[in-house]
Amino acid sequence: MGKTVWIRMGLACVAAMCAGGMAQASPGRFVPETQPGLAANYVGDQGIASDPDVIFTEDFEEGSVDAVVSRWENIMGKAIMSLDADAPAASAGSHSLLMTEVPGGSNGAHLYRRLLPGYNQLYVRFYTKFDLDGYYNHHFVWLGGYNPSTSWPQGGAGTKPAGNERFTVGVEPSGNRWKWDFYTYWMEMRSGADLNYWGNDFINDPTLAVQRGKWICAELMVKLNDPVTEYNGEQQIWIDGQSWERDGQITSHVGPGYPHGHWVWDSFQTNPADPPFEGMRWRMDEALKINFLWLENYITDADRETKVWFDDVVVAKRYIGPMGQSTGVRTPSPE
Repeated sequence: MGKTVWIRMGLACVAAMCAGGMAQASPGRFVPETQPGLAANYVGDQGIASDPDVIFTEDFEEGSVDAVVSRWENIMGKAIMSLDADAPAASAGSHSLLMTEVPGGSNGAHLYRRLLPGYNQLYVRFYTKFDLDGYYNHHFVWLGGYNPSTSWPQGGAGTKPAGNERFTVGVEPSGNRWKWDFYTYWMEMRSGADLNYWGNDFINDPTLAVQRGKWICAELMVKLNDPVTEYNGEQQIWIDGQSWERDGQITSHVGPGYPHGHWVWDSFQTNPADPPFEGMRWRMDEALKINFLWLENYITDADRETKVWFDDVVVAKRYIGPMGQSTGVRTPSPE
């Protein structure tokens, strides 16, 4: 990185701090979700695939890796995939998908499939576990859209979407920082200090730490802007059915007017003293929809064996929530 770029980055940081006042001081905390999730109607997810709001499910109970990958359109790293007799405690199943990366290996693995015909709002909930001493990964689980849709992931790292051809929203453990955050590409994203366009992050809180060695329920929501001229799009992350709050505002939900904060290059720094976020304008073309799911465990240069587990994936039109005991009362779909 050149000297000029470093100077610009430093000036931007100083300006942002002056504009936004003092840095965050209060510790972050989890806030339980108050809306009922559809998973509450299905103990251990049994029967959830038949729910009218569910688009796709994957419980890795097909009996073989070959049977699992037959339900996906693009597969990388099949050789490091196996079905493991380890599953979340609340699951009705007895197996999960294990990806085992070794030094000098395959750069991880992925499963990709389309979600057709395409949607304006979707949720994906999945369970995952990272081994205690594993090497970090670069990218993880994505919802996104391609126009036209393709049966393979197009990528686009380092480039800014035009607004009519793609967007991607990732929930990931942020590399070796091991904290949950977004990694988002969209038509009005900010560039990094190197003037390339890398995924933008929004939460930026090291206390939202990834708990390794245990099963975690993660959920990601994307809502597109409608009409396409508006900034009313949203993105949201839940961890174990909880949002993240810091300094009196929910920072894991990004939309029109929330949270408050400022940009330092490609990182949004939340601060209640700053102006509100303008909202997500994901697209300028109605043909661009949410139309793919990508489970990606992308690892490079691993210096030790690293294991990551996935289980009980559900894609739906409304909030799913963690598995649990049914209340016996079905929660209605929103209008």
